[in-house]
Amino acid sequence: MSIVLRLGGKYKNVLHKTTVDKERIKMSWPVLVIPANDMVVGPFPELTGQDDPPKFKAIAYKDYIYRKLRKLSLVDPDS
Repeated sequence: MSIVLRLGGKYKNVLHKTTVDKERIKMSWPVLVIPANDMVVGPFPELTGQDDPPKFKAIAYKDYIYRKLRKLSLVDPDS
């Protein structure tokens, strides 16, 4: 699930850089958290309000994946 969706578009992704140490081995691994298909995902209510409404609507995770894989809009999932 996109962290941008959970943060309601309030924060943008940043470019990550690293330096390489020729003396040591660099290890990294992804950590994946996948909610149940029927779980509703959306912006954190604590990060939104009347003056700063969410940019994304809450939708079921299975619908989020469907739209993401087909490159459909996440801004208006009803369309």
